[in-house]
Amino acid sequence: MRYERALLFLAGFAAGAGLVAFAGSPCGRKAAVAVASKGLELRDRAAALAERAKESLDDVVAEAKYVNEKKGGSDQAAN
Repeated sequence: MRYERALLFLAGFAAGAGLVAFAGSPCGRKAAVAVASKGLELRDRAAALAERAKESLDDVVAEAKYVNEKKGGSDQAAN
């Protein structure tokens, strides 16, 4: 257990150092820019999807309120 954590720490450190070295090279920089660009595109798509879902849910809630008001009005008229 003790050695496992130390090995995981060293592996993470080595991976981070490798990424820093890779990102410093011209090829690595291009790759990093491409990955960041795709990440931003994904973020925008996710935000648009969330907005559409929110609008749809708002429509459902508004329709449910309308149905409840309509029921409430007919129940009150019957009493």
